[in-house]
Amino acid sequence: MLAWGGTLSGLAAGLNFPPVTGDLSGNLILREWPGLPPFAWRVTATTQGAGTKLELSTTAPGLVLRVESTLPSATAAGTWHVVEGTAEVVSWLPVVTAQAGSVALPGDLVMTGDIRLAGEGTWQGSEVAGTVTSTLANGSARSVMQGWEAAEITVTSELAVIAGDVAVRSAQIRVGSVQASGLVARNLQVDIAGGADGQLEIRRAELDVLGGHVSLAPFGFNPAKPAVEATAEFSQVALAELALLVPQALAEAHGRVDGRIALRWSAATGFEPGAGSLTVSAEAPATVRLAATPGFLTQRMPRTIALLPAWLGPVARWFSPENPAYDTLHEIELGRQLLTVENLRLQLYPDGPDAPRSALVELAARPAAGGAVERVTFTVNVAGPLNQVLRLGLNEGLKVKVGNGQ
Repeated sequence: MLAWGGTLSGLAAGLNFPPVTGDLSGNLILREWPGLPPFAWRVTATTQGAGTKLELSTTAPGLVLRVESTLPSATAAGTWHVVEGTAEVVSWLPVVTAQAGSVALPGDLVMTGDIRLAGEGTWQGSEVAGTVTSTLANGSARSVMQGWEAAEITVTSELAVIAGDVAVRSAQIRVGSVQASGLVARNLQVDIAGGADGQLEIRRAELDVLGGHVSLAPFGFNPAKPAVEATAEFSQVALAELALLVPQALAEAHGRVDGRIALRWSAATGFEPGAGSLTVSAEAPATVRLAATPGFLTQRMPRTIALLPAWLGPVARWFSPENPAYDTLHEIELGRQLLTVENLRLQLYPDGPDAPRSALVELAARPAAGGAVERVTFTVNVAGPLNQVLRLGLNEGLKVKVGNGQ
């Protein structure tokens, strides 16, 4: 439409057309872009005072666009106004992504929703200026290949048209829910501001997940080279939700954790977590119950305490009292004893030649029922690619080996 407008404007300015009334229509087939459907178009010109008013419209399956315009004169620029603009995402996403040659999107991506356009501006010769607002409503998206689904998507963007080029002024993304790998996130909110040379500034990115809140610190984004480097802040994340991700380690958990993790993503390498840590929130008492692991705590602990050497035979056995801690620890390792957490710390380390550990978990707790054991302390070292460690609870084929229980 902008191209047609620029051509008509140039003709009008160069030839000084008198007011015109007429109608022109046809079908446009863009053979250089395979996959695009034919566009039915119509231009209607009517006399308006000493000038000419144009109505330009085009339709295709899932697309309607109608623009009203006035031709520029020797003393004033022409105007344009989007009267109606709608597009069905389900019809046009495959066409657009195929023409763009995008590699960042999954091959089986399916999106639904309706895009509506509004805008107005001026034009003179081939120079077009103005503002266009685009709104996606009732949107949804999913990829079976990547195992995620999003619903209740709304995207609003304001685009600036300057000398025929289009740049993002601002954009807001709202998503009601996202499901991925067994996790459900809600209330995703992203606020974007346009910068110089097509750069974008992500000023706000946050969501509710795992019973708490996660937000990203502001960061820059280059659409030409999609990549993200940011820090995620975790607030009041529920231990009960985290326990569901590691059923092989925890049978039950209550309380809240706070922390931060560095995140990296690019279209070429995908998601890569960096350094980070999580700690128990002081505002909410935390309790855990271990998954049943016989021998986890008692395999190196005798049931009785030998006070005399074994070569004394029966006499030694008579002076071997029961270990008062054994039964309590046995109840803990079988998941029958609830532990009140005094300290819990998860530290993540980026992989590298000098970082054999991917994660370190430290837990200090006391049996809620009391007894001979005053406190138990676990130090767990996890090795392997960090991105796999963070998916432990999302992949049933992965297991954690726990050691150094005290």
